[in-house]
Amino acid sequence: MGTTNRRAVGVALLLGYAGLLTAVVTAHGAPATGYELSIYAATPTATWVGLAVAAVAGLAVALAADRTDRYGSLGTLLLVCSGIVLTAMPVLRGYRFYGAGDSLSHLGWTREIAAGVLSPTDLLYPGIHSLSVAVSTTTGVPLARAMLYVVLVAFPLVFLLTVPLLVRLVTDADRAYVIGLAAALLFVPINNISVHPAAHPTSQAILFLPVVVLLALTYVFDASTDAVASATPADDRASSPAMTDGSGRVGATGAGALLAVFSTAIVLIHPQQGLNVVLVFLAVSGLQLLYRWFDSGHRVASHRWLGVQAAVVAGAFLLWAPRFDRATGTFSYTLASVLGGQTSAGTVVAAKSTSLTALGGSISAVFLRLFAVGLVLSLVAGAVLLATMSGRVRDRWTDASVRYLGVALVPLAGVFVLMFAISAGDQYFRYQGFIMVFVTVLAALGLAVVADKVDEVAPAGAGRVLVLVLLLVLAPVAAIGFHASPYMYQPTSHVPDSQLRGYSAAFEHREADVEFTGLRGGPRRYVDYYYGTQYARYGFEFPGYEDGIAGPRFDDASYDAAFGETRYLAITQSSYQREVQLYDGFRYSAAGFARLETVPDVNRVRTSDGFSLYYVRATDPAEDGA
Repeated sequence: MGTTNRRAVGVALLLGYAGLLTAVVTAHGAPATGYELSIYAATPTATWVGLAVAAVAGLAVALAADRTDRYGSLGTLLLVCSGIVLTAMPVLRGYRFYGAGDSLSHLGWTREIAAGVLSPTDLLYPGIHSLSVAVSTTTGVPLARAMLYVVLVAFPLVFLLTVPLLVRLVTDADRAYVIGLAAALLFVPINNISVHPAAHPTSQAILFLPVVVLLALTYVFDASTDAVASATPADDRASSPAMTDGSGRVGATGAGALLAVFSTAIVLIHPQQGLNVVLVFLAVSGLQLLYRWFDSGHRVASHRWLGVQAAVVAGAFLLWAPRFDRATGTFSYTLASVLGGQTSAGTVVAAKSTSLTALGGSISAVFLRLFAVGLVLSLVAGAVLLATMSGRVRDRWTDASVRYLGVALVPLAGVFVLMFAISAGDQYFRYQGFIMVFVTVLAALGLAVVADKVDEVAPAGAGRVLVLVLLLVLAPVAAIGFHASPYMYQPTSHVPDSQLRGYSAAFEHREADVEFTGLRGGPRRYVDYYYGTQYARYGFEFPGYEDGIAGPRFDDASYDAAFGETRYLAITQSSYQREVQLYDGFRYSAAGFARLETVPDVNRVRTSDGFSLYYVRATDPAEDGA
């Protein structure tokens, strides 16, 4: 790199790190003071501008600098930091908690584990809960904050570090690691339908998946973990006896031991994703057997067999999951749906489409906002698979790797179609997220190879510029789709301190025989948080745990017709902004909220910033005990 270029790169890095510092300082200096409907709109503009400068500078420098140049390393570090700032924005903005649905229930389980009233072995997926307790105990931070560190920092960081290692393992293209990191920064497995950035074990298991895949390929290719760190050119690796035992023996290796540990860990994070790993390993081991039987000269035939590792993960799953009624119940329901021919293909999509149309949106627009980036990467990944199957990939190392990654998609795609066809809610979007991990690796591989090929026939750096432009077009779309927001017709999953304190006080001082109600369902998530999820679900029956009041009854204040008995009704700032500002009164109108202050027999008995509790008295004397 010439003196002039080094000076330009140095200036770019200076601007990039200045932008990163600006983003962190301005975000931290503007903490949330109440519920925020959109984290993007509520965060200072300077934060997003600084973050964009950091990401662009980091990617440009990492692509331009030599792989051994310290400037390239600084650019790569800047990229990683930019991604973590995006994922950890709720932490920087001082959110008390992030995740208003399932996440609150997981926080309730975590509180029980920390208190010693629930053993991790009595929870179906204790992974993120146990980690959160460990972080809280080690650092002294509150459990809610510790859980945010785990799900918004630790798991995204694992994803960002391992995806580029995977890409670098399967190809020796010049900028494989950097392009793999840039592709990982798009976070396409996060779809905010069934895969979320908040505390949601199946989502964290999906972000953890690249670790398992990386170790699996290392185990298949080599008897040691040296392959991961090796910078040996791909052609040399393909002919090196150190990279394979040459006979496809099973063999005990360090990589195999690590793989057994980490693939078992994914079962503990979420058994469903552990079972998906079993399917992937079985597909790969089946492909290996086919090549040994019908094409023994192919490189795949000489690789270490993955079948034993598939048995290890399957054994861990069978030892763990069947102990829980929820796991066996889900399996029985799925099997009954398949055998009984129950189908509801597109039920969730159809329901969402109806609601979106009423709000002036469309399912196609939301689809593009959520999946446009993933669709582009899928097209690139598909081209890589086609090129491999047609024999255009000359590197035997890369050819074998792509075949493994491609065959892994076969059972996953089959289950995706099955889940779409039966009455499985939105489960198929979990499989879409799982599939997108493999798509990310394949797409990054394709972009890295294309960059090299273009550089060979065009002016120097043209291929890298082409990839840079594509990634810079995709990055803003991916960034604005990472956190739920009105952009995708969803509220941000912000849980302010006022709501946690408001519900806690309401539960502490409630009349024991008066039931609760709420909009779109009862207060069950906050009951889980306050009492502990296991106790709330199985230890006692909370009055009005899941009882909601329908929109028409709420709007016309016909509370007696809805319940016929006295109730507590909790209204939060988040519920008002969601129903009135975001959904424009589609289910609950502004007039309904206003009537709470004017209708007789409705008294506001507790209020604080962002939380109000109403005592809705039944007018029927027989019901009210008058």
